Amino acid sequence: MVPRVCSLPTVLARLAISFALVVALVASLVSVVSRPVDAQEDALTLAEVLPDPDFIHPDIAAQVPVDLRAVGPVADRLAAARLELNDATSRSVRSAATIGSLEVERGLLVDDLLDWRAEEATSDALLAAAELDLSQYAVDTFMEFEEVDLGALRLEGSVDPADTLSDEVGGLLTTKRDVEAERHERAVLAVADLEEDIDVIDERVVELGIALEEAEGDAKQAQSLVDQYQPEFERALLGAPIVGVEFPLVVLDAYFQAQLIVAEERPGCEVRWDHLAGIGRVESYHGTYGGNTVGTDGRTSGEILGPVLDGDPWLAIPDSDGGFYDGNTEWDRAVGPMQFIPTSWEIYGRDGNGDDEEDPHNLYDAALAAAQHLCGTTGGLSSPGNFQRALLGYNRSAAYGLQVMSFAEQYREAFTLVPSPDPS
Repeated sequence: MVPRVCSLPTVLARLAISFALVVALVASLVSVVSRPVDAQEDALTLAEVLPDPDFIHPDIAAQVPVDLRAVGPVADRLAAARLELNDATSRSVRSAATIGSLEVERGLLVDDLLDWRAEEATSDALLAAAELDLSQYAVDTFMEFEEVDLGALRLEGSVDPADTLSDEVGGLLTTKRDVEAERHERAVLAVADLEEDIDVIDERVVELGIALEEAEGDAKQAQSLVDQYQPEFERALLGAPIVGVEFPLVVLDAYFQAQLIVAEERPGCEVRWDHLAGIGRVESYHGTYGGNTVGTDGRTSGEILGPVLDGDPWLAIPDSDGGFYDGNTEWDRAVGPMQFIPTSWEIYGRDGNGDDEEDPHNLYDAALAAAQHLCGTTGGLSSPGNFQRALLGYNRSAAYGLQVMSFAEQYREAFTLVPSPDPS
């Protein structure tokens, strides 16, 4: 393995100043790091803002304070879209539930209507038979004494035989006719009331159907806004500043994920996120050197390349990768936010974010590779001496090591981030 070369900022500094000035620069850089600040009203953990955010490690979400002022506008848009979605969904659910209840009620009314229609038909037939019996009795009784209008007798209410019949049979037939008439009227009124109730329900169902369609349309539109704003909101959160340090959540997530992976694979190494953050700060200002930014996937917006290692003034390292990583087919250059030369990357390069790529320009991959590099030192890195020796293996510069260790200590003091115990 070719030894690591000096970090990019240090390389540029050495091109202009002497070693003595570099030592002075170390002290000045230490004072530049953002110091811990008092908690603000806008400084909350993600767990206090979102339930179980799945785009960041839960330990970070629960423990790390974030300045949410940076995500205010998109958060407001997302919140408004969610409120509209909740409202439209509630209206849709209410309308659908009411329609369901009305349909059940309508079914019961239809059952009752069928029963009363059967009752109406039966009573109608019995009433007709009773009137016929009464009419026939009247005809038989008075045919010898007077002329009888049979048509009138059969018209309900036109002729009341009870006025002219006084015998017991006539009275019974009249009573029977009256009972059947009352029964028939009751059935007719019940049928009419039920039909009216069913008509009212049908009208209400039509109205609710329209309201349901409108609510579903509103919900669909609101959901499209939520789908649009949610990724934007998550990107904004991943890029939100962490209170007390100068890098955002996505950068911390890359360092912390590397710590967790190595802790599982090499538990004796004891590499921590702050170790990696110290290196990332010195090497590339956490992937922001040269105006770069770190995307939500961990990749820098541009490729961070160190000086050409042609022997003037640094080590001469002939091209080892055909320019694949550094774009130079004659000499090697350090690449990525953790500044690996191609030969070192071939040894330590890892896929840190599960995208099946080993990309030195991706902070997740580069942080994991740096952690693996540090773990080549005997003994756990929780010992300052072991960490310092590991840094000398990463970059043969005592000043570099002191610089990294100083930043790492300040990051560790800025906030607490401790892996949760394994529930298993």
